Amino acid sequence: MRDKIIGVDIGGTTIKMALFNNDQLIDKWVIPTLIDNNGESISQDLIQSIRTKMAERGFSLAELRGIGIGVPGPVNDTTVKRAVNLGWKNLPLKKIIEDELQTVVTVLNDANAAALGELWQGSDEQYKNIVFATVGTGVGGGVIVDGKILNGKNASAGEIGHIPLKTSEERICGCGNKNCLECYGSATGMIQTMNQLSEFERVKNTKEIFALAELGNLAAKQTIQETVDYLAQAFAGILNTLDPEELVIGGGVSEAGTAFLAPLEQALEQYLFPEIRNRLEIRKALLGNDAGIYGTAYHVLQCTGCAAE
Repeated sequence: MRDKIIGVDIGGTTIKMALFNNDQLIDKWVIPTLIDNNGESISQDLIQSIRTKMAERGFSLAELRGIGIGVPGPVNDTTVKRAVNLGWKNLPLKKIIEDELQTVVTVLNDANAAALGELWQGSDEQYKNIVFATVGTGVGGGVIVDGKILNGKNASAGEIGHIPLKTSEERICGCGNKNCLECYGSATGMIQTMNQLSEFERVKNTKEIFALAELGNLAAKQTIQETVDYLAQAFAGILNTLDPEELVIGGGVSEAGTAFLAPLEQALEQYLFPEIRNRLEIRKALLGNDAGIYGTAYHVLQCTGCAAE
């Protein structure tokens, strides 16, 4: 019976993988991401690891219902358009894996995969419309409408970190534009803001900022307030447009818990449309680094051509 699913989350340093029996997790494992020569060996490393794991578990490849793969970059249904961290451009990943393993493969952006994972396993609520935002080294996200990923014409929907801001200074974003949200709302942006505001302290990470704020440091408090205000303005624009049931916040900065989420929620209050305010569920992401493997597996479960036999 074709009831086994592989969920894959390709990162810049590791590839996380999981084996499911339909919706039940059986095993998960990690292999290194070898990006030499523009990541030419990644596909074959992935294929070999799947073959090995299926054999270890006593399963045949014929039992595979499908493989879902999350990739860091814009993706359409068949092709990785660009994955800078991997060295990929216009790679027909779906065809490469399908030809080797003779099973259906679905490909999606890694942030969208994480959003699907949180939709599926992150809450007891059966929501169908969520906005997922990651606040870490950068700012990313995914949008789910009626249970489906909103990918966009150019496979770039959910690029929350590149919402433009009007600010009193100028910062250049990694995308080439100026004053994108992630220049100010990310961990990197927070550190830069703190080191500009503080006369004495120089911080290396956001944990130090939150620790200093707890001790009453004014520069740290101002940094947090400015950061959540930028995020709240950008998030409110999305939330007021889409009117989702839930906003899920993930990424490294969210690990600060209420020290980050409480001021963010307070800032959101002043920007949300009245009919949405107090009706929107806001929560911290629960799946952490496993969100991607759950989301890619769920993408297979959603796939009309991946029905179990």
